[in-house]
Amino acid sequence: MEGMPFEPLLVGVSGGCDSMVLVDRLYKEGYDIAIAHVHHGLREASDEEACFIKEWATARKISFFMTRLEWTGRTSSQAACREERYAFFERIMEETGRSRLILAHHQDDQIETLLIQLIRGEAQVDGIPVVRPFGNGWLHRPLLHESKQALLEYALQHEVPWREDASNAETTYLRNQIRHMIVPPLREIRPEFEQATAAAAHARQQIMREQVTFVATYLDRCKEANGIPVARILELPTDLQRLVLPTLTGETFSSETIRHFITWLRVDKGSDEVYYGNWRMRRAYGFLMQDRVIRSMNDDLPFQVGENLGTYHYGEQMVRFSIGNQGIPLDAIAFPLTVRPPCPGDRIQLAVGSKKVSRILIDAKVPRYLREQVPVVVDANGVILAVIGHRIAIFGSFELLAKSYLMIEW
Repeated sequence: MEGMPFEPLLVGVSGGCDSMVLVDRLYKEGYDIAIAHVHHGLREASDEEACFIKEWATARKISFFMTRLEWTGRTSSQAACREERYAFFERIMEETGRSRLILAHHQDDQIETLLIQLIRGEAQVDGIPVVRPFGNGWLHRPLLHESKQALLEYALQHEVPWREDASNAETTYLRNQIRHMIVPPLREIRPEFEQATAAAAHARQQIMREQVTFVATYLDRCKEANGIPVARILELPTDLQRLVLPTLTGETFSSETIRHFITWLRVDKGSDEVYYGNWRMRRAYGFLMQDRVIRSMNDDLPFQVGENLGTYHYGEQMVRFSIGNQGIPLDAIAFPLTVRPPCPGDRIQLAVGSKKVSRILIDAKVPRYLREQVPVVVDANGVILAVIGHRIAIFGSFELLAKSYLMIEW
């Protein structure tokens, strides 16, 4: 396959036409491949799809890795699915020593992504990159220059089996709305618009690669023993400032995240730190430093905790929920629980009366800029159960009658 390195590959396979064509072509061209499949646990048909892919791989003596996502107490949004899917791919790459992840995004996906970026007002409308850093290696999308129709024709000609996801025909999500309601009229107005738009995206990405190379060289030259001088970063044109965070981390971020990062750089708060993806950015005495942190799939706030409880990680912190012989009476709690940042007016029940969460953090001498990063645990009725790291609620008479308790540990 053009542009693909001839080395061990991990191929993400959903079972749809696109990914089955991709893995079929790689297999027939003699690549050393392993298959990674994510069962999202949201459709009944997913069980059969997983078995289908496993049988296809087994018949060809191809290694097959699968995970099934669990959503108890959590919301199964598209973003959450994508995050867990990519986390699984990254883990399998590390476990198998494969440094190339191959996905089946094609030209139609590229057009839809460009339109989504326009609709959302993204500052960078450049679509999906063919190659980008990922995990311990690289993510490749070798089908980006091929249309969905071309892949379908290949599948029919070469008798490649696949499974159709019925949800692709729905118009609940923005991408599907664009696919079924916006692209067809555009195709009628200008039949060749997809090829021209994809070519423009490819040219834009080439420019971006050149800019990233420049920014990487610039930052390397600016680096001193204490880090990179923030003032030197702010000397860059705004377009190049937007590339600093992706260049330092090797990861992709939304326009909103990048705007937040640039604002954070421009506002001098003295010493401060923020987290972006798998990275902690720190500034002190006018210098910027970054380091990679270990983060779990549950690191974003807010997240929910169901009655099965368990241990959750966010950033470098951990909170454990379990049943014990002390803590908060279970009879006083309504599930699911939510772990979220504190809100103005939050109060927690104590032995005598209640107290504002903000006052607890002030009394604990938590710096103002860190207070919003101290999560609280709230039950389904909005009752504050704990200020993580500082205080657990006291329910008085409930505790005298309780037979089982919720323990919250950090």
